Amino acid sequence: MTAVELTIGAIALLAILVLVFFQAVQRYLPIDSVPWTGEIARFSLVWLTFSAAGLLVTSRGHIALEIVDAIPNQTTVRVIQTFALLVVAATGVGLALEAASLVSTQGMLRSPVLRIPMSWVYLPVLVGAISTAVRAAVAALDVALHGPSFSQTDEESNERTVA
Repeated sequence: MTAVELTIGAIALLAILVLVFFQAVQRYLPIDSVPWTGEIARFSLVWLTFSAAGLLVTSRGHIALEIVDAIPNQTTVRVIQTFALLVVAATGVGLALEAASLVSTQGMLRSPVLRIPMSWVYLPVLVGAISTAVRAAVAALDVALHGPSFSQTDEESNERTVA
């Protein structure tokens, strides 16, 4: 699943870069403007955001309160990290429910330029929100059972201090 999400994110990022660059270039060329480039670039930004959200939770790249990691009491750190991950999981569930509603109700609407069903646009959002919720719930369970996890920079500084 990680490889699929990473691939979707990379393709979306590449699409954004190429299409926005093309939009900038076409302003200075004597050619007609290509309107679908802006639409695909906007959709790609949404797809990139939601495909990367689950990956960020797993790799601890998601927004986190790393100052809490410095608290000497490991039980306190464990409780705070577990709670934070459960909040992320609950948010992912809420986003997934809303995305599922959009997928089921927005099929009759079409995008302005490409005329694709808007339910297709919301489908990657649904998958990304489910991924975020599942990954955050698994990470919360892992922290609750095995203790807090620290960022890589914290672990490297701890190794230098011990050595």
